[in-house]
Amino acid sequence: MSFEKPVKGNPHQFVINQHIHTAFSIGKFHDSDEKLDVYIKETNEKKRKHKRSSVFCAKRNWDQKAEVGLMADIEKSFHDEINNIKPFDLRNHSAISECFILWMIRHNFHISRMKYVVLNGISGSGLTKEEEVLESKGALFVRDGGLVPARFMTGIQVLMQLLDQQHSGVKDLKWGLLKANDGEFIVADCYKDLTFIPISPNLAFCAGYQDMEINRASVANANKQSIEKASEFYFARDLSKCPVA
Repeated sequence: MSFEKPVKGNPHQFVINQHIHTAFSIGKFHDSDEKLDVYIKETNEKKRKHKRSSVFCAKRNWDQKAEVGLMADIEKSFHDEINNIKPFDLRNHSAISECFILWMIRHNFHISRMKYVVLNGISGSGLTKEEEVLESKGALFVRDGGLVPARFMTGIQVLMQLLDQQHSGVKDLKWGLLKANDGEFIVADCYKDLTFIPISPNLAFCAGYQDMEINRASVANANKQSIEKASEFYFARDLSKCPVA
């Protein structure tokens, strides 16, 4: 389903290209040219991309309040963890879990975008010209005929699923830091049920493990799983330096 464009000039500065995994995290894999290798599975092509490339993004898939509110808070806590690696016992494991869950949920809605919802018995606001003002201030609006833009429903569903996942016990996971002593990590576009998050070419969080160094064979096995989990693409700083089992 196509996205709804803002009015000309985007005066309210809505985020159009919304990252499924965070741009900051992807940027950790930039090479000296501020790009990284991306392998597109459908076309079997390897391309060099910047972290802001549209390949990493959904087009206005959730509302602005969700983008700059709860999602941004979760991302910031995770970025604090990958920017300042702490010992296992001092690590904010729940922050890592929350960002992993958010990544998974956003990817699900990227693969299967929601459609407009019609609320029966609701006439709508009739505030066509004021819609973007309302959204910029964090409000939800209903159009004539009870039509609710899909991005608002997606934002609500993301919040609900975040709460559901937290209650399921995922938030209580403990994340060990794996350090590759030979070879570099590949990153899937999403990991679904595999609780694994590469955070740099040589470092990855993995739930259920203590901090440890791993050899080339273990890196190759991790990369094999990343490729298998990837839906549309996977990436790395330099795929030629990533062993695969």
